[in-house]
Amino acid sequence: MPLCADDHLARAALLSAGRRSGLTLLGSALAALAFAASFSARAGDPAPPAAAAARGTVVERASPAPRAPGTVPALDESEALRAAEAAIGRTLPDTELLDRRGRPVRLSDYRGKPLLVSFIYTGCFQVCPAQTRALYEAVQGLDRMLGEHQFNVVSIGFNQPFDSPEAMRSFARQHRIDYRNWEFLSPPRQSVEALTRAFGFSYVATPAGFDHVLGVTVVDAGGRIHAQVYGDRLRADQLGAPLRELLLKTPPVATSTLAAVVERVRILCTVYDPETGEYRYDIKLILEIIGGALFFFSVALYLLFEWRDQRRARRRSCAAPRQASGSTA
Repeated sequence: MPLCADDHLARAALLSAGRRSGLTLLGSALAALAFAASFSARAGDPAPPAAAAARGTVVERASPAPRAPGTVPALDESEALRAAEAAIGRTLPDTELLDRRGRPVRLSDYRGKPLLVSFIYTGCFQVCPAQTRALYEAVQGLDRMLGEHQFNVVSIGFNQPFDSPEAMRSFARQHRIDYRNWEFLSPPRQSVEALTRAFGFSYVATPAGFDHVLGVTVVDAGGRIHAQVYGDRLRADQLGAPLRELLLKTPPVATSTLAAVVERVRILCTVYDPETGEYRYDIKLILEIIGGALFFFSVALYLLFEWRDQRRARRRSCAAPRQASGSTA
């Protein structure tokens, strides 16, 4: 069996090339780890604790006047917040409600996307309208990061039978809530108690109206409560943190992996701007991503050319002795 005459030289050259390739692969692996760590740090920013995320009023009081114990019903704020936190992780019942046009809607109809849920009553003339407008502005501030197609919003009227579809339609129109994926729903009177308990939403009827918790419940695509965001003056970043977490943790659909990756990168490239109250694209991060992509592309080209040169050198080193032995014969 003929061997290459300069076999030891060829092996030394291949070993040297292998060392260079190994160093290159090690460098690219370290760069990939650093790049992934940078992404994970940005994508995995923990949402602020519920207490820290609360802004403004957490419980609406139907009457601001002081109440003597035992005279007028009042909502215990600490108990209400405890009940809300206990609901996190709970799967919601598949309750049937009516939309503003009186058509039946089930909560399961909203599965497949994250859902923001707010409880209101249409007879409120101060806090509920202000909270709904603040939620509307916060939702609009999410458009740059998410867009309307990524999540849904519902407002549920808990004061039945007064929060009828007609009353909810009038409430939405009066306060100029016009958002494609936002619906106003009316549950049956007999379902209100079980529905509010499932959400961890507490309220107490008083002679002046209702004491109730102010905030938004964030539900994941599977119908489980993911987070509670408290306050009457919600901001886009308070809602954006749990929504971003849900969307980035959702496994991409196999039939649209590339589109899912592009969408995740787009979400990662946004940052909240407190001056405008909206999300904007982070130019610095975009440049980092482009630089990282160019680096990986250049490393891949280098490895391809190195592999090609090694194959050519190996073929030449083995072909030369064969030609020499053929001419001697």
